[in-house]
Amino acid sequence: MDWLQLATERQQELITELQQLISIKSVLNEEEISAETPFGKGPLEAMQWLLTKGEEQGMTTKNIDNMAGHIEMGEGEDLLGILCHVDVVPAGNEANWQYPPFGGIIENGKLFGRGAIDDKGPTMAAWLAMKLVKDAGVPLTKRVRMIIGTDEETGFRCVDRYFKKEEMPTMGFAPDADFPLINAEKGIADLLVSRQITDGAQEQIVSFTAGHRLNMVPDLATVVL
Repeated sequence: MDWLQLATERQQELITELQQLISIKSVLNEEEISAETPFGKGPLEAMQWLLTKGEEQGMTTKNIDNMAGHIEMGEGEDLLGILCHVDVVPAGNEANWQYPPFGGIIENGKLFGRGAIDDKGPTMAAWLAMKLVKDAGVPLTKRVRMIIGTDEETGFRCVDRYFKKEEMPTMGFAPDADFPLINAEKGIADLLVSRQITDGAQEQIVSFTAGHRLNMVPDLATVVL
């Protein structure tokens, strides 16, 4: 079976669904946090959208406290986990974007949008792969489960809650960021930089601010002297 050919034939389906997912502003909103929306309305909406896709395909779905969920197919004792997330970092000042961050605009063969690489694009590629296997009628001797997080960008609280209630996969991978493979992340560090103020200096830094989150490139930096 030519899987690449099958995927190519359904490329437009993949693009359309990715654009739909990108259009959901699934950014942590602390003002909307509640028992029903633990990370705000956007992340929950994005997860529910994907879970509905799973239900439409006749797969088993589950929502864990509106924090995480999964879509599962296949049978067997072993479990293959596909770990994805649908939350994204803030877009900052949207006026500074060349293309709307939640528009999913295609230009010169590239799709632009917040989360196109991290992690909505890879998530939808994995979702198409699951559909291709199901539609081809391939008999599965293992369960395949797409695990969907909604708080990967701000602390993994979604995954912590998920694995308090669900089993750990026998094996797994995370389709996140660039293809074909990233086998490790060298590390991430939050640094506090300080310097002694020199009394009587002609110029003093009154304040310095930049960006919206620690794990994203700042769109603007401001210093007051």
